Amino acid sequence: MEYLIKYSIITIILILLEVAYFPIAKRYHIGSEVTPRSSHNKFIITGAGLIFYISAILFYTFFNPKLPSTFPIMLIGASVLAIISFYDDIKNLTPWLRLTIQIIVVATTFNQIFIDGYYEIYLLVLICGVGFINAFNFMDGINGILVSYSIVTLSTILYCYLTISNNIEYGIIQFIIPLIIATVIFSVLNFRVNAKCFSGDVGAIVMGFFILYLMVELILRTSEASLIIFLIVYAIDTVFTIFQRLFTGENIFLPHRLHLYQTLANLKKIHHYKISLGYALVQLSINVIYFIIPTDFRWVYFIIVTSVLTTIYFCIKRTLHYK
Repeated sequence: MEYLIKYSIITIILILLEVAYFPIAKRYHIGSEVTPRSSHNKFIITGAGLIFYISAILFYTFFNPKLPSTFPIMLIGASVLAIISFYDDIKNLTPWLRLTIQIIVVATTFNQIFIDGYYEIYLLVLICGVGFINAFNFMDGINGILVSYSIVTLSTILYCYLTISNNIEYGIIQFIIPLIIATVIFSVLNFRVNAKCFSGDVGAIVMGFFILYLMVELILRTSEASLIIFLIVYAIDTVFTIFQRLFTGENIFLPHRLHLYQTLANLKKIHHYKISLGYALVQLSINVIYFIIPTDFRWVYFIIVTSVLTTIYFCIKRTLHYK
């Protein structure tokens, strides 16, 4: 009952803060302007994804759980990313400055791996971690895609932690729930035909960082690297789109409309919420099957899923002839 009251208070605070943010954003003109590369046709308030970071702060304020030793460092890193990313939503920062800060934050958060001597794992986490955070931001380009995919991913991770029974995992479970609450609240304003607001870099970068942290902790505790399949749909779209842009000599740090979901939205004129729901449902289906199949078959399943999604990606891109 005590936890229910705390979660209820957090929910009310998050709703009030999200509502209060709108007049502030309008007054200071914090929003996304229409450009030739936009997937929207009018000025829309951005930065509302700040609610994800606030939910983590409220969790740390209301609860006193037993957490991994890396959690306070992670929360400090999230604070740095939130500040820098929110500033970037208002005034654009240079890509290299953003990237440098992200590298420092990820390196500091997971330096415990380096201290223990697993240098190759640490380097892999650093490279893939920074890449994933940016991929999560790249994929936040149409209404509802961030929130729908985040709810599926967070719920899947929550289920995994629920199967591990000790006090540290229970603390992480308590952390995930406010994140889901914040995502659901934001989805009311974003997951619709005409979005009322966008999450902005502050929302996408911070949410990506939280999911990265939860995934790394989960993989380290279960020794099951195949869990990365929970992020495979985003990974396929991001990685191959980056390769496409590099092949054509484009600057991968500049805005574009070459992601598969952007192609479907802008060229095929499919409603944003349908594409977002499709991405989320595909990932959810993959996750559910992962838990059903035998443990020894999971890496084979990973290879099959990756091959199928890769084939689908290139078939659609070739059919559309979109540049």
